[in-house]
Amino acid sequence: MTDGEADESVTRRGFLLGSAGVAAVGAAGTAAAQDGTTTTSGGTTTTSNGTTTGTTTNGTTTSGGNGTSGGTTTSGGGGGGTETVVVGPGGELVFEPAELQIQPGTTVEFVWESDTHNVIPTSQPDGAGWEGSGSESETFDTGHTYSHTFDTEGSYEYECVPHATSGMTGTITVGGSEGGGEPAGPAIPESAKTLGVASTGAMAFTLGLAYFFMKFGGDYGEFDD
Repeated sequence: MTDGEADESVTRRGFLLGSAGVAAVGAAGTAAAQDGTTTTSGGTTTTSNGTTTGTTTNGTTTSGGNGTSGGTTTSGGGGGGTETVVVGPGGELVFEPAELQIQPGTTVEFVWESDTHNVIPTSQPDGAGWEGSGSESETFDTGHTYSHTFDTEGSYEYECVPHATSGMTGTITVGGSEGGGEPAGPAIPESAKTLGVASTGAMAFTLGLAYFFMKFGGDYGEFDD
């Protein structure tokens, strides 16, 4: 074998060895991407190497009986934000807003701004269990507040019993679209992004190797020492 043939063989051999190294790196990157799964436990999201990527606090709420303490009546617990409904604003016989749309888990706080009112549900979804501010005969005055967390989707209608005939009624809709926006798509995990990059690199390597074989052929004989 001539010196030129030996040099060419060495060059081709070096290319193949280097290509094999690139392939190994790409495979390792792909494996690392696949290993980067996430798990959620106790409200904390972690990657497989133990790095904390986020914390989620789960606000599980239940609707129990009503209780009055210090002029404030509460019902259930909240974890999805708070909305306010004013009871009798400026002495008017209305709820403000009279119609409210919220998402499940939202707490609605009723705030009294005039006297002798109550909040009594007249219809609600099956299994909701909303009891209102108390009995139909019990009323409250300015400064009183009452809160309830709405978990069950559907339409809730309510009234102030002493002033229902004057049109003091309201509606709360739980669920459905809110704010007219489209629901956001699922977030793409970092592991999936890394896997995509590694896969693209492996594809580029395969195409490059195929080009090399087509251009230089498949004769890679050994050269003499």
